[in-house]
Amino acid sequence: MRRLRILLIEDSAADAAFVRAVLDPNEFDVVTATRLSEALDLLAGEPFDLTLLDMSLPDGSGLDALARVREVATHQPIVILSGDPDERIATAAVQGGAQDYLLKGSVSEVSLRRALRYAVERHELAERLAASVEELERQRASVLQLNQLKNDLIAVLAHDIKGPLTSIVGFAELLEEGYLEGDAGRDAAKTIRTNAQRLATLANDVLALSRIEHGELEIADEQVDLVELLAGLVETHAGERAITFTKNVDKALVRGDAERLRQVFDNLLRNAIKYSPGGEPVDVALDADGERYDVEIRDRGMGIPAEELPRLFARFSRASNARRAKIAGTGIGLFIVKMIVERHGGTIAVQSAVGEGSTFTASLPTLEAPISQNAMRATIVTADPEFSRFAAYELRARGYRVRECASAADLLQADIRTGDTVIVDAGGVSPQEVRSWLRAGVTVRLVGIDADASNDWDAHLYKPFLVTDLLKAVADETAPDLVIERL
Repeated sequence: MRRLRILLIEDSAADAAFVRAVLDPNEFDVVTATRLSEALDLLAGEPFDLTLLDMSLPDGSGLDALARVREVATHQPIVILSGDPDERIATAAVQGGAQDYLLKGSVSEVSLRRALRYAVERHELAERLAASVEELERQRASVLQLNQLKNDLIAVLAHDIKGPLTSIVGFAELLEEGYLEGDAGRDAAKTIRTNAQRLATLANDVLALSRIEHGELEIADEQVDLVELLAGLVETHAGERAITFTKNVDKALVRGDAERLRQVFDNLLRNAIKYSPGGEPVDVALDADGERYDVEIRDRGMGIPAEELPRLFARFSRASNARRAKIAGTGIGLFIVKMIVERHGGTIAVQSAVGEGSTFTASLPTLEAPISQNAMRATIVTADPEFSRFAAYELRARGYRVRECASAADLLQADIRTGDTVIVDAGGVSPQEVRSWLRAGVTVRLVGIDADASNDWDAHLYKPFLVTDLLKAVADETAPDLVIERL
């Protein structure tokens, strides 16, 4: 039970002495002000858990005194301690923002302590409920927006699939019937191949988006040479555009998934070509910079409006000038690029100016870097299926790969790796027990739900809690003593 800091606003020495006498100093730290002006200065400069207000003061009285305290202590409970038994005054005070109305001479030691603690708890609960309502409204708006975006995506996909398929079917028919031979036949075959590659890229992006949405995007753990990977991609796209490739190293080894990284840079190269409709050249540069490799892909195309850059990597986001130019695109490619790069422990950034072009820079840690891969993996251990579904949904929506376990026995069989987060709906289980269920040498971040506040947990949460609380507990590795207070 935490110690509460109380501001007592009381000009009667006898009444103030009574309050101080009945409130245990181990539970309550009481600061006294004899005038309203003095109290307002204290409230403006110091933190208090609660104000205990006498409504009859030399420089302020009645509901006016309550209103003046309310203006300064906007996020703090106020309890009235008055000698006026008028029920109308009591009702007006509560309607004016007071948590309770206590009568001098009728309040006992026990009832005063209980009233103060209940006032603080009710106030905190009301604030948490208000925050929950705001969060639900945000979630509702987000869901409605996401549904609309997905409807738009379906329409865009239908359009983007129809175009390449029309070319593939049309040229295949001409070849089959023998109307095209020689150079014309080779051009037709090239068109078929190019459009088939467009469809394959589209299918890969949609599949990757689905896996990200469900927290199932697998990242292999292997050595990948960025020099070899980029050289291959430049050669693949050389027939579409003039591309220069410069590097300051012969090998650039990173740890990760070759196919996923190929998807990243293929996406960026295709965008550079697509958004340079005038045929401008594209530059690819690879530089070693300490414990990271920087890959820059620069085009000299239409560029991106500055105000749209902050949301460029969001789901279904597309630049407005690209939409106006009717350049085909789904708005999922850059979102996937960002998720894959971050899963490899890297970062992605963009610099752009309308009419001048864009430069995308992907930075990846070297093979020797201390942290070469960001796991973004979480395991939930709980016998409560509703809590499990809620937590898993919120984490998956943010790119985590989530495993749900109903018991310790399930956790024993799970593939838990160093760097993972394990969320335990504790029920009396200690962090030492949880670690005993893991393989030797595996180090994880432990989040205890309704757990004993042992320092061996990396974070604690107490139900009910908000989504923001959950995300902070899972991701905030810099705050091992994070505790979301029990209501």
